[in-house]
Amino acid sequence: MTHIAFFNFPAVGHVNPTLGVVEELVKRGHRVTCTSTDYFAPAFEAIGATPVVYESPFGEFYRSPYNEETMAGEGLRCLDEAIALHKQVSGYYGEDRPDVIVHDFMAWGARFYASEHNIPAVRLFPSYAVSETFNITQKFPFAAPDDPKILEMVERLVGLLPTFGLPADMGAFVTHVEKSGIVFLPRDFHYDGDTFDERFVFAGPSIADRSAFQGSWQPKSEDRPVLLISLGTAATGWPEFFSLALKAFGDSEWDVVMAVGDHIDAAELGEIPANFEVRRHVPQLDVLEHARVFLTHAGMNSTMESLYHGVPMVAVPQMNEQRANALRVEELGLGRHLPREKTSVETLREAVEAVAADETVTERVRRMQASLRSVDGPVVAADAVEKRLAATD
Repeated sequence: MTHIAFFNFPAVGHVNPTLGVVEELVKRGHRVTCTSTDYFAPAFEAIGATPVVYESPFGEFYRSPYNEETMAGEGLRCLDEAIALHKQVSGYYGEDRPDVIVHDFMAWGARFYASEHNIPAVRLFPSYAVSETFNITQKFPFAAPDDPKILEMVERLVGLLPTFGLPADMGAFVTHVEKSGIVFLPRDFHYDGDTFDERFVFAGPSIADRSAFQGSWQPKSEDRPVLLISLGTAATGWPEFFSLALKAFGDSEWDVVMAVGDHIDAAELGEIPANFEVRRHVPQLDVLEHARVFLTHAGMNSTMESLYHGVPMVAVPQMNEQRANALRVEELGLGRHLPREKTSVETLREAVEAVAADETVTERVRRMQASLRSVDGPVVAADAVEKRLAATD
């Protein structure tokens, strides 16, 4: 039985796109193992894979990764994560080495392990892909290149690479392209999508049923439009947003489902209007099946899931990658970008109402939905993995 090992990065936006692919490969009879923190293990078990549980230096990254302080040191934490992942997984696998490694583009430990043992690899891009000529950070820098923590990370990484048989060259490490890469978004949405060659498979979003570990949801009424509001699992540092939303849409024509995350107690928001359902987390796919508009942070998972369900967006990004998505949504006419600094009760209400009423936006979203649904993402991605398995180079 072929052994396929997924090396994940421990964040919801990185793990969720892999679930459909993992499930498809399990159905095809492969033995699939998946690196996992304790939080994600039940998701892998639910689809028939074996979680390889390890301790991550990121801790509960899936709950609260993004604020200025943590983002400043993300490069160093990525390196520490890579070292920890490599060390712990090496001990787990021992002589039971995988036939192919399928890894998140931020799971550097997978590259260490694959190079060390000469195992073929497939790289996964839950967001924008990286090639010799394209890197989203060139358009939307995530950190200053002279940040002391970035410089420290580069120095440490360059010194470490030769121990795994990799060149001591940061530029080569960043721009290296595997023989096979899977991108979980459509080429038409990707910036400069036509610059990527045959090494990149644009599978689109890999949407899989998550009810086994997330529960389900049904609307209270089929007669009222549903508005989904969420700043994602990484939402921190802006509790005022949810208070603005309550004022903007309370007692309105909308039935509002609002996910506030783990860092806000709904009781602290005061009286909740009768047309609001407020939870820490919601089964997002279920809600999107019924939503008319999605007021979102524009994380790539949420963006793709919204388009897959034909739901236009009002995007209020919290970080540069999300800003890139929000601008792309607006550029392609799939919704509206509302910058954080311009967000108020009035602008929230106006943006949602404008998007809901815009027939041109609705039509463009429907065309994108049809394009996404014409491709079976998990099947296309699984085919790419099996093709890499069959290759002799």
